[in-house]
Amino acid sequence: MDIKTSIRELSVGTEATIVGYNRVYGGYVGKLLVRGLTIGKNFIVLEKNLPEGCVKIMLEEKIIQLSKPEAYALYVEPVNSQ
Repeated sequence: MDIKTSIRELSVGTEATIVGYNRVYGGYVGKLLVRGLTIGKNFIVLEKNLPEGCVKIMLEEKIIQLSKPEAYALYVEPVNSQ
């Protein structure tokens, strides 16, 4: 499956894998890497449409809140549930 999309397009409860970064938001890539959001990591969308467009995800047993630009800086791919 090769369906790159924005984390903002995923539904709450969706599991996805980080597959890349958007160059338009290149200044945010370093922040994402420091927070553990590296290519190949899986996460689950917990909440969307929080104040100011934030997104809350669960990554490796920790909850991370992403700002709107951070969320748009990620390319993700939904994980097939088999």
